[in-house]
Amino acid sequence: CRAAIPINSDWLKPNCCRAAIPINSDTKARRTMRTLLSLVLGMGLCEAALCKEHSCAAGTKQIAGKEDTDQGNDAAATCCEAAKCSEHTCATGTKPKDGVSDTDQTADPAAVCCVAAKCSEHTCATGTKLKDGVSDTDQTADPAAVCCVAAKCSEFTCAVHTTAITANADEDQTDAPQTKCCEDKKCQDYSCPTGYGATTGQEQAAQTTDPTTACCTVDATKCASHSCAAGTKAKDASAGTDKGATDAEAATNCCEVDATKCASHSCAAGTKAKDNSAGTDKGATDAEAATNCCDALTCAEYEDCKVTEKTIDDGSTAQGSTPATTCCQVDSTVTAVAVEGTAIFVADATMEQARTAVHMMLAELLSVKTVDITVTVNSAAKTTRARRLDVFTHTATFAVHFADFTKATAGHTALTDLTKDAAETSLKTQLVAAGGKDSEDPTWTLTLQAVVDPDSCAAFNCAAGYTMKDGEGATKPATAEACCVVDDTKCLSHNCAVGTKAKAEAAGTDKGATDAEAATNCCEAAKCSEHTCAAGTKAITSKAGEDQTADPAANCCEALKCVDYMCAVGSKAKTSEADKELDSNPAALCCEDDPAVTPVPVTGAATFVAHATTEQAQSAVHEMLAALLSVNTVDVTVTVASEEKMAAAARRLNGHGGVFTHTATFSVHFADKAKASAGHQALTDLTKTDAEAALDTQLKAAGGHLDETDGAWSLTMEALVDENSCEVFQCPLGQKMKNGVGATAPSTVAACCENDPAVTPVAVEGTASFVAMATTAQAQTAVAAMLAELLTAKAVDVTVTVASEAKAATPAAGTRRLADEVFTHNATFAVHFADFTKATAGHKTLTDLVKADAETSLKKHLLAAGGKDSEDPMWAVTLMAVVDPASCAAFTCPVGQKVKDAEAATAQGSTPATTCCEADTTATVVEVKGTMTFTATGTEANVQTAVQSMLSTSLGVPAHDITVTVTAADVPAARRLAEQQFSVEYTVKYATSEAATAGHKTLTDLTPEAAAPVLKTALEEAGVTVPEEFTVVKEEQEPVETSSTTAGATVSGSCETGVAAAAVVALLALHL
Repeated sequence: CRAAIPINSDWLKPNCCRAAIPINSDTKARRTMRTLLSLVLGMGLCEAALCKEHSCAAGTKQIAGKEDTDQGNDAAATCCEAAKCSEHTCATGTKPKDGVSDTDQTADPAAVCCVAAKCSEHTCATGTKLKDGVSDTDQTADPAAVCCVAAKCSEFTCAVHTTAITANADEDQTDAPQTKCCEDKKCQDYSCPTGYGATTGQEQAAQTTDPTTACCTVDATKCASHSCAAGTKAKDASAGTDKGATDAEAATNCCEVDATKCASHSCAAGTKAKDNSAGTDKGATDAEAATNCCDALTCAEYEDCKVTEKTIDDGSTAQGSTPATTCCQVDSTVTAVAVEGTAIFVADATMEQARTAVHMMLAELLSVKTVDITVTVNSAAKTTRARRLDVFTHTATFAVHFADFTKATAGHTALTDLTKDAAETSLKTQLVAAGGKDSEDPTWTLTLQAVVDPDSCAAFNCAAGYTMKDGEGATKPATAEACCVVDDTKCLSHNCAVGTKAKAEAAGTDKGATDAEAATNCCEAAKCSEHTCAAGTKAITSKAGEDQTADPAANCCEALKCVDYMCAVGSKAKTSEADKELDSNPAALCCEDDPAVTPVPVTGAATFVAHATTEQAQSAVHEMLAALLSVNTVDVTVTVASEEKMAAAARRLNGHGGVFTHTATFSVHFADKAKASAGHQALTDLTKTDAEAALDTQLKAAGGHLDETDGAWSLTMEALVDENSCEVFQCPLGQKMKNGVGATAPSTVAACCENDPAVTPVAVEGTASFVAMATTAQAQTAVAAMLAELLTAKAVDVTVTVASEAKAATPAAGTRRLADEVFTHNATFAVHFADFTKATAGHKTLTDLVKADAETSLKKHLLAAGGKDSEDPMWAVTLMAVVDPASCAAFTCPVGQKVKDAEAATAQGSTPATTCCEADTTATVVEVKGTMTFTATGTEANVQTAVQSMLSTSLGVPAHDITVTVTAADVPAARRLAEQQFSVEYTVKYATSEAATAGHKTLTDLTPEAAAPVLKTALEEAGVTVPEEFTVVKEEQEPVETSSTTAGATVSGSCETGVAAAAVVALLALHL
């Protein structure tokens, strides 16, 4: 109720408001009211009214779109606008004024927008009529009374099947004049139409709106009783006509085709009448009739394809105007066999009539379709004396095509066995049907050609340059090999000289009597573009259009260079080597590692049976994978194992050797995981049919082919592994793969591995120096790879660091390379083994390694790493002794102690400190002491273990150099009964003051807040339960130096007052 005052005690009602006193007055009362209103509005007891809650005044209307707008202080102005006369409904007896549609209604819309209506504009109700002389009278608010008067029955026109009631002529019509003024006509007054008779007993019945049905009965012998079929209609004036004895007679006597229906329409060629369309309206035009009455014939309904064709029977293709073209396609499974011959006869017929007669005669006699018969006729007038001039001698040449040799042979026999009389009788019938006349002496004579088996050599056409073998006409099946032999007189038998090629289309050309003539007739110069350069070379592009000459390799080809070599995924081209010719190891010459790319392999295995050697199978799979996956062949590796398949001798194909089962193991490398996933999916989705087709193509290119009987391809794909994930990561010795981290990437030792308590690695350490033309990185890579290979160690277990120094050129050498290319490399290495025995064997291998063998191995790995060997590698190696990790020599004694003399080789045993160590009287021990207080649930022993572990980890100090004492005390009664307060005192021993000072600083920098989560983890791992809100109170003392003889003594004493006070404060802080 903005700007309004609540008018009763129910302040929360939004509609209990009245206009407010203006709140901007300066009078005291109004200032008070303004304050009150501010309080009311501030309390949220009133809210703004919206336009949709306002009723606009007469002549105005609500403004569209402002329904949810605040009314404000002037609701009429904010929410309303003038309404137009077009929006006003005039009262009864009035009508809208002309020309005022867009005029504002104002406060009196009836006066502004409306005018009185006249009686001439009023429609009187049923049973009344307009009064005489009132046309120009105003209707007023009751137009029926002012303008209308009751009408009499004498003024009403009764319905056709009723008649006026004479006695009611002067009666008012009322609101039902048909009932008041009229009565039904009787059947006795109705004359039945032709074909009907009056129904007996219905004389007094009402005629109704259908008097023929109500009053009459049809005559069953007349057309009136017959229903014409769809598409026909009753003949004019036929109702009384006798319909006849049958339905057919009735249809003829009573009905005629309805020219407006589809029954009268003839569908065009290629179409047929729609089902049940005879009675459908055909439309006004032929186009409408074709649409309404006809459907297209489909190819499935076409039966006139040739014997060498088959019908497209999909049921959806329309025949159209040329169904033979639209609906028929070549049937590659059928080779037509023709029966050919000639027939001579005399007839009184034109050439076309004679051709048609022979065509139809042959179709009937041989039961073949006319489309499979071709007939040509030559006619000559017969001029014998006394004969008619229109008699001709006709010579018909025909060919009848059959689906196979057997059917053709049967047809040939049928014609051979045809008697002259039978032939002439059939021919006369067909001549008459064609419009001709028979002759007194048709003198039919027939000559047939032999039928040739299309599968035999007799029907085979040898290719150009070949000729038919003698005596092979009946040989089946007909193949080039079985039927044909090279014709020695043709160019096909001539071998063109190097640098030339056979002329196009010259295979069947006579080669001539001499080699010179043959060279001229059969050969022409070959172009460089047609020469295949040998491996390691490429075509010279600029010479593509030049003749090869007698030495095409020299004239057309040049050596491949690094710029032509495609480096494998994971490596990149060396820019500096682009113009160098390829050698036997192009990858090393032209490429270097690409640190930006880690190849991701897709691996799998495929099995198939083929007539192919292992090399052919390997080549085929290699090329097939490269093509299918659109990768370079250098990124595909394939190995094939082959086993001869013991098939029957008949399975062996001449010239292809035996049949082998080939198992191909492959790996395809991609530049990243996404591309590898796509490649893996492509191979997974590869259908057996597509795989076999692609493989067979490559096998044939390699000189073999898939076995026709059981060459089935089967493929097994390994799961795609991310090369950067822990799944393929190798943990170093002493560590093992964490559970459940296989998919973690990137892979690092920290991410993938954890300590393996079952393995204590033993290192073989040493140094080696050598001279080589290699960078420090190349030298480091080479030494690491060399050691891994020599010692059969994993790369992750070999660590190498190299320091390099440029070696000055020796003046006497003369041919030495520049000094800055040659370096002396000093490598420090460590190779880790799983145990002392293996480490000892590795140490011996390096000790026994002769200089020459070491240099040979090093050179190989230097080259692989991209470096070069030097004339004086000067390999020298120095090895450290291998220490047994189970011996005292590998044990670190506690601070203040040393390994006993002569005990280095002794086994540590279960108490290594006792077994291996003794007091070192010369040693200095520096102690750092401290305390911790906290609340937890557990045993003192477990707490001691946890604190010792935490300090050892945090300070990097062996546990045996840390002493921990734990005291447990009950907590206040308000706490859980199982919880105790633990007070911990610890001492950490160091060998030097510097180490102790550093340790002390580490402890003091570890604030209680930072120490709490570290200690909590250690306690929980030791089996101690820690409260959710865990806090620690801690204090450290300054380092104190003692002698080794007193380092282990217990010192007792009393707390200083300040320390006690601090402890009380800490205890209160912990619990409060």
